[in-house]
Amino acid sequence: MKYKIVFSYDGSKYFGYAIQKNEEMTIQGVLENALKTIFSENIKISASGRTDKGVHALMQVATFSVNKKIDKQKFLYSLNKLTPNDIYIYKVSMVKEDFDARFSCKAKIYEYLINTREYSPFLRNFEIVETRLNIKNMKECAKIFLGEHNFKNFTSKKEDQDNFVRTIYKISFKKKKDHLIVSFKGNGFMKYMVRKLMGAILEVGKNNLSLNEVENFLNEDKREIITYTAPPHALYLKKVIY
Repeated sequence: MKYKIVFSYDGSKYFGYAIQKNEEMTIQGVLENALKTIFSENIKISASGRTDKGVHALMQVATFSVNKKIDKQKFLYSLNKLTPNDIYIYKVSMVKEDFDARFSCKAKIYEYLINTREYSPFLRNFEIVETRLNIKNMKECAKIFLGEHNFKNFTSKKEDQDNFVRTIYKISFKKKKDHLIVSFKGNGFMKYMVRKLMGAILEVGKNNLSLNEVENFLNEDKREIITYTAPPHALYLKKVIY
């Protein structure tokens, strides 16, 4: 039987979501170890996608299969007891065998949290501080990325089965007191893609990069990966849409 779990995590002390060869602590590794304890067998989970080292998730989705029917309430209690308090699993449900956490996904929403006023040592792992931004120019930059494009210069991924083509449905800006929240909604995001899009937008907002330069990176025929990459710790996987 296949089950879907929905969970959130503070990625501050983890070496990303996916298990690493160097055996650093990862979200996937912690969850699989907990599942092994519960079911007394090795259980592999498959998530909607990977998040980088330091990136957080408000909603991540993964599936696993086990040859027994589980008591959902008891299972959630046990899994949360066996995982650190910076990971929280808040839903489990049985799904059809053809459901795939990654390939059944229709869209994802990521958010960047920017403090536009003053540094806080208590929030240093959850936001970036930028006090002088031209938000009007940032919004103009965001428009460049909307729609279907080849984002080969906005990802560190070496190869891609879809030739680096992705669709960005929406990029929105929301001011909340002293914070600016930038939201990205698309049909898929490659390695470092959101961070490089945000990096370009921030550099435009700081007047270090022109809109024409951003367009050139996007439309360049040869591969020339943009060097601007926003920090991971202010990035959140907000929602996975099926």
